[in-house]
Amino acid sequence: MRHQLSFAAIGWLAGVLSTVVLGLIWPIIFPAIINIENYYGSGPGLITIIGITLLLITPAALIGGLVGGRLSVEGGVGGQRLIAIILGIIFAAPCGCFGFWFFTGF
Repeated sequence: MRHQLSFAAIGWLAGVLSTVVLGLIWPIIFPAIINIENYYGSGPGLITIIGITLLLITPAALIGGLVGGRLSVEGGVGGQRLIAIILGIIFAAPCGCFGFWFFTGF
């Protein structure tokens, strides 16, 4: 049970880190579809948008880490950690993209 929780936490941490990086580079990649007024006026700020998106990705990243930790038993603990990281990021990415897309042009 302890190992399963650690794999879920590893997947969550990887998902959170990838979402924060995506949140910081998202305005740079898609500058044409972002209204600057959202960040300097009536809409939520970038930190608030990233925080809300982190709440959205948390269940997906936890599930990805848990599935990744249980998926590859043959590679040992190192292989399980690697797959937990990869699946945490893969499961969190669609939720993170949806969260950032939702706030685009708020």
